[in-house]
Amino acid sequence: MSRTMFRTPFFNLLVLLLSICNVAVAQADDALAPRQSPSAAALASPLCQNYATVANISTVALNSTLRAAYIRSAPVGTFTSIKILDAEKPKIMALMMDAQLNQQCGNLSQVALAGADANLTAGTVLGLPILDAPGIGVGDPAMPIVSIAIFLIMGGTWLSL
Repeated sequence: MSRTMFRTPFFNLLVLLLSICNVAVAQADDALAPRQSPSAAALASPLCQNYATVANISTVALNSTLRAAYIRSAPVGTFTSIKILDAEKPKIMALMMDAQLNQQCGNLSQVALAGADANLTAGTVLGLPILDAPGIGVGDPAMPIVSIAIFLIMGGTWLSL
């Protein structure tokens, strides 16, 4: 391509048009009013409380990182934790699509998602501290012994054939 392509009047007009559109879109964002936040009385209603609970648990249930951290850290055990997460997971879509509920309570699924991200950064999931995974760590002195034992078992089996 030649360098003269970028100096044509058509290209200059295109750049001017795109920059005007960019400025118009940037100004339109300021004109859009944010959605009214729900009142404190509305958030205290049982419907909003249920929506908040389902949104928080479903956010954890649908994210594999959060799910694994919750199952590992929950004091009720692995199977009970999985049952809790799996029971709430299908409920969130109906609540998210209910326009009247979102008008009354606000979009609590977005709030739950932002809260889950912040809590994961802080080292908690659903109010529980995230526990370390059980097992042999990389820096553990038993790791070389286990590695050598596995090597000898596998190598000895191969050599005996």
